[in-house]
Amino acid sequence: MPLRSLWRGGETSALRPEAPEDLIACLETVTDVGRRFAEHVAASNDHQPLANAASICRWEIMQLRERVAELQIPPPHRTVRSEVVRRLEEAAAAARVLSSGHRFYNLDRICDGGQALDDQLAALSVLKERLAGASV
Repeated sequence: MPLRSLWRGGETSALRPEAPEDLIACLETVTDVGRRFAEHVAASNDHQPLANAASICRWEIMQLRERVAELQIPPPHRTVRSEVVRRLEEAAAAARVLSSGHRFYNLDRICDGGQALDDQLAALSVLKERLAGASV
């Protein structure tokens, strides 16, 4: 699209920032990731499958983090996006600690990682509800 058309108010759909709905969708996906991980925990007592599930959880969270970081968010929601990115990074770090704890049978790391992951997922859920309420 020529630059001139932008000055005239021509087609700007290619430059449209994603609406907060895209951010809400990412937060819904995080909720699904947490739910699937909880299902793995409920289904197994063996450390190796739990370590693998935590590693997969971490990978999925980091993929979402990258997706959220690339979203073009309108200025009023950029602060929330920054908080979501930070919380996703902290959730991924918690999942790494949890995976390591299961892999090396370290109860302190399992407890610390599990609690931190739960806390971050809960905080992300609150952000999702806040954004969903703001977009109504």
